[in-house]
Amino acid sequence: MNNNNTICKTGDTSKLVRPRFGPGMLLQHEDLEQLSSYTRELSRLLFRSFFGCGVVCGLTVDAEMKCGKVSITVGAGLALACSGDPVHVPKDKTFSIDEKCEEDLADPFYVVLCGTTKCCAPRTSMCATDDDEAHSVCTRERDGYEICIAAEPPECVCRCPEPEAGVEEEESPCQCVDPDSACYRDHYAGKCGCSCGECSDCDCKCILLARVEREGDTDNWITDYHVRRFIRPLLMRDPLTIRRVVPQDQGPDVAFRSTARTTTTQASTLKPSTAPVAERAPVAERRMVERQEKPAPKGLPKKPPKPTKR
Repeated sequence: MNNNNTICKTGDTSKLVRPRFGPGMLLQHEDLEQLSSYTRELSRLLFRSFFGCGVVCGLTVDAEMKCGKVSITVGAGLALACSGDPVHVPKDKTFSIDEKCEEDLADPFYVVLCGTTKCCAPRTSMCATDDDEAHSVCTRERDGYEICIAAEPPECVCRCPEPEAGVEEEESPCQCVDPDSACYRDHYAGKCGCSCGECSDCDCKCILLARVEREGDTDNWITDYHVRRFIRPLLMRDPLTIRRVVPQDQGPDVAFRSTARTTTTQASTLKPSTAPVAERAPVAERRMVERQEKPAPKGLPKKPPKPTKR
C-alpha cells in the first residue's frame, strides 16, 4: 500500500500454504501432499469461522427397550467438529447397550459422536533390496465416525451448557437463536473458533448429540436435545418476490413499494383492483395491464395495424 498518509504498518504470514510448480521441477511427495493440505486447511478455517461446531442436520437419537436391552438409534446426518472437519453419518446406526458390559446403566446418559480416520490401500514406498524390508504407507484416508455412550459428557466435546430447571425457550416465528445464550454468545460477538472446554480447536473432534434419561420407573426413555449445539444455516426469502399486503381499512391511498425498485408510487394514481388484497399484482404488472386496457383519446383516429410481410 503506497500512501503518503500511512503512519505505521506491520504484517506477518498466515498458516495457509499453497504449493506452486514450475516447468522441469523435481517434485517430492510433500509437494503433492500440499495440494490436498491447503484445500483441507482452508475448508476447516472457513467452516469453524462461519458456523463453529455442532449438528448441521439429522443425527436424531432414539432410545427404547428391546429384549431387555436399551437400543440406541442415531439417525443419518452431518456435524462439524471444532477442528472444522465434517463428521458424516451416511445412514441410520442402531446398536444395543449390553448389560454384561454395563450392569447399572447411568441415568441419564449422553450420546457423543466423534470423527475418526482409517488408513486404506497400503502400498510400498520404494523397491526394497534383498537385505531391507519393504515399508508400506497408506495411499488413502477414509473418514469415519464413532458413537459413544457416556455417563458424563467428555471434557473436550462440542456442546451447549445444561439448561436451567424450569426455564423454557420462547418460540419465535423466525426460529432464531437467542444472541445472549451462552451457547451462541461468542458467535454473535464475532469471536473466531469455538469453545470446546480446555482443549484446542484442532484437538476437539467430538460432538454431543443428546442427553437421554429414563421416564420415571418405566422402560421409556426421553431424549433431550438442549445440550447439543445446532448450527444449520438460516435460509431467507428472496426480497424481490415479497409483496406488501395492504389492510383493507387503509383504502387505496396507501403507497405500494415495488420490490424490484427503490421508488414509491401512490396507489391512488392506479386503477383500483376488485381482487382480494392478498392477490393484488405488483405495481409494474398493473401498469402493464392498464396500458393495454386504456382506450384511445376521443377525436383521434386509431392507427391501422401494420401489414405483415409475407
